[in-house]
Amino acid sequence: MKYNTSYILGAILAIPVAIITGIISMNIFQFEMWIDTLIMLGSYIMTFLPVQQKAAHTYLKDIGLSKNDYKYVKKQLKIAAPKIKHLLAQYKKVRSLSELKNVNEINKLARVIFKNVQKAPSKFFNVDSFFFSHLDNTVNLLNEYLYLSRMPHKTKEDQQLLNHAKLTLDELKRTLQADLRALNKENYETMRVEINLADNYTTKQLFSQKQPQIEHKEKAPIQFKNRVHHEEERK
Repeated sequence: MKYNTSYILGAILAIPVAIITGIISMNIFQFEMWIDTLIMLGSYIMTFLPVQQKAAHTYLKDIGLSKNDYKYVKKQLKIAAPKIKHLLAQYKKVRSLSELKNVNEINKLARVIFKNVQKAPSKFFNVDSFFFSHLDNTVNLLNEYLYLSRMPHKTKEDQQLLNHAKLTLDELKRTLQADLRALNKENYETMRVEINLADNYTTKQLFSQKQPQIEHKEKAPIQFKNRVHHEEERK
């Protein structure tokens, strides 16, 4: 459940309560119209607020964030959204396959990080540097590089600067890859624990299956020797 769903849930429950309260007030108590309206409004608010706050509290508890932290993350996502759109607009400036590859990889990394934080706001604090610096640096440098690379009559110094910018973009791309790994760090740790548990269980199962076979092999020769010895005594 998302945080905004708490408002919808509160309204769904509060509206019928307000209508029923208004009908009872108008037909039984027969107050004046403005009093009935106030009663309906009051019943709506008294129903809406507890339901909304309870649902919101449950959601925030599930994702492990306080209300202030959640609002802070939402604010940062709102600031980052236009920058993600600006990265998408860079496709229009591409003039070569190498540029297309770079723009595509950078866009993919940035969008994956952004969308994952949207789905799991608590992960924001694993990649806060992405939102505060890495995204800005990437957007600004990529924009300038693609713009200047199309300009004619470049000097040798200009070309050297463009080459340096291209190398810097490669570094920024690796930085975004590191951000993505940091984003999924907890998931990898969880998977590692599950793998270890599964390996331990499999090892125990194999050991328990081999144990009866070992015991059977040990008993078989003893039974054979006892039978031979018994037959010799009878003779």
